[in-house]
Amino acid sequence: MHTTPLSTAKQLWTAIRDGYELPPDDYQHHQPLRKLKMTEGSAEAEAFEQEVKDTFLRFSKGGRNETDVEKLKHHWRVILKNLSFCMYQRNWLLVSTNKNTYSHHLIPKALGLSYNPTVHILKFLEEQGFIVRLKGKRYENNPVLTRIYPTVELMERLWQYFIAIEEEIEPPYLFIKEGEHGWEDYRSFLPDDHYEVREMEQINEFLKDHLWACKGPVTLRYKHSVFQGGRLYNAFQALPDRRMRIRINTMIDGKPIGEVDFSANHLRMNLAYDKGVDAGATPYEDIGEAAGGLSRNTVKDFITVAMGADDIGKAASKCGLAGITRQDFQRLTDAAQRVFPDLDLFTGWGIHGQNYEGQILKQVMLEGIKKDIVCLPVHDAVAVQQEHLKWAEQTMLECWDRQMETRGLARVKVDLP
Repeated sequence: MHTTPLSTAKQLWTAIRDGYELPPDDYQHHQPLRKLKMTEGSAEAEAFEQEVKDTFLRFSKGGRNETDVEKLKHHWRVILKNLSFCMYQRNWLLVSTNKNTYSHHLIPKALGLSYNPTVHILKFLEEQGFIVRLKGKRYENNPVLTRIYPTVELMERLWQYFIAIEEEIEPPYLFIKEGEHGWEDYRSFLPDDHYEVREMEQINEFLKDHLWACKGPVTLRYKHSVFQGGRLYNAFQALPDRRMRIRINTMIDGKPIGEVDFSANHLRMNLAYDKGVDAGATPYEDIGEAAGGLSRNTVKDFITVAMGADDIGKAASKCGLAGITRQDFQRLTDAAQRVFPDLDLFTGWGIHGQNYEGQILKQVMLEGIKKDIVCLPVHDAVAVQQEHLKWAEQTMLECWDRQMETRGLARVKVDLP
């Protein structure tokens, strides 16, 4: 049983090929190397091994001895599986070309990677026209690694393996962002019997026995402390679903999926929290009309920034980068305050919204376990098999009411392929 039929995967690959373009070179489109494996016993796993041996290893092994050839084969497996993930997620793959990285950093060690084979493979892929390569940059506080992305020629060889590639599901599942050190696992901050540690272990143990695209762990990530911005993350949510409808056309345990999405969720939570105010059916449209006919997307972008920022000047600058003029920013500010006088803007409330949202979706997943229903978190939505959509709608609304201590103030909508 596969996460996605081969015929569907080919349709998705065709859409990627026909609309091929490089991803933006920014933080949101950078992906580190991951510990990936092939679904045990699958035809794709066997074909992948043959591809590695006949196509890539054969022409790159040179005069290496048997031990070094096996070592090189391992590096090919790691890099090609990760490039297949990146192809469908439209992310650049981060690979270090700094020799010191391979003796001091955890990721290369955990993946069994060494400097010389890695650099040799990158050179081969680039010379054969199989990747686009962007050189790393040395900044004092935030260096950027070398970024690679497959060309159409390499994608043609990799697309069919994606349906059988998955990430190891193993702890830790809870992380906290701590200063310059990035994401630290919970063991530095929380005891093993903390309720969220136990809940995330329960969720991931349940998921191990199921199949879906980009299978891997679901993690809970807090910014700065366990009181700020706990959000659920997983590789599945990184699949594109706007310009290319890849994610919605995948499957859970071989069955078609749908997504149930909270509507204008942070805005509704803001108004519900300690206020009990109903945002109505079309809050973004209502603000847009009051602002002189601005689009829903413009309003949504403004509200996201205005609720996340702790200063109106910072919000105006960030909105400017998103294409919202100073004039429109002021019109939107005035309109939002007229339509929803209780709405908290420019106070940094967004971090609390992220926390509530993460808690709600986590509870939905835990309720799903009781019914043997797989729920995959997707930002402010969940993906489930289509036969469970009604259950998901009802459960999401119930969990929202419980978390926000209100009744009937949330809205959900269903998205289908």
